[in-house]
Amino acid sequence: MINIRKATEEDVFDILVLAREFSREAPKSHKWNKDKTEQFILSSILNSVSDVLVLEEDDEVKGALVCAVHEMYMSATVLATELAWFVSKDYRGKKGSLLLLKYFEEWAKLNNADYMVMSDIESISSLEKLYVRRGYKRTESTYMKEV
Repeated sequence: MINIRKATEEDVFDILVLAREFSREAPKSHKWNKDKTEQFILSSILNSVSDVLVLEEDDEVKGALVCAVHEMYMSATVLATELAWFVSKDYRGKKGSLLLLKYFEEWAKLNNADYMVMSDIESISSLEKLYVRRGYKRTESTYMKEV
């Protein structure tokens, strides 16, 4: 049975496992640092403006979405922003990952967001079709250069 819920401190280890799996597929700019990732996840669970949502099946965490709500730096527009989205490879593109996104959308509404912001890391998988189908529009693109 699939369940989407808010993460607790007891979920940190399972989310770290997912984050490590994800980092192996990410570009080298997204280098893995266990301690920093653990602190990020824990502080997101405990912080009042952020949350970690988990996808679990049969009591095992298979995905997590770290999110925060904040005002834009140049206006009073409130954004619900995905900070990280880790889903086990076997669960990507499946019902559970879509339910996780839908739960985040509800979370954004409950937190009075005007807009939602989602990201897509080029080298892992393209989420553009999913986002467009769900009503998202491309508003920015990010470019990186190693220095």
